[in-house]
Amino acid sequence: MNVRRTNSLLILLVILSLVLLLAACKQEEGERLDDSVMLQDPHYIMGSGLYKRHCAGCHGDRGEGHTALGPQINTQEWREGITDEEIREIILAGRRVAGTSMDSFEGALSEDEIEAIIVYIRTFR
Repeated sequence: MNVRRTNSLLILLVILSLVLLLAACKQEEGERLDDSVMLQDPHYIMGSGLYKRHCAGCHGDRGEGHTALGPQINTQEWREGITDEEIREIILAGRRVAGTSMDSFEGALSEDEIEAIIVYIRTFR
């Protein structure tokens, strides 16, 4: 019986190790976290609602963009080319570039709300 129990524990340990390894690889590749994990983050939850209310009309439901209204913000190139501080500055000051026009949200959104929106859009893939 001890051999059987030892084998069972060994198999369990191998399975657990594989699960942890796969999870680590998934995060290293920069893949989106599971929605169940993100739904536990209050910034993600708040950011989702705020984004839908203030941003999705121009940038699309998942950042895919609307050509005449707002640029695409869900590409790897965009994510890697802009810092959170730059996103914050654009939200606060607005932006007028290449046929798009984003109004300032200064005074309309709190710092915490802006942070929540940034957390949410950083999950776009």
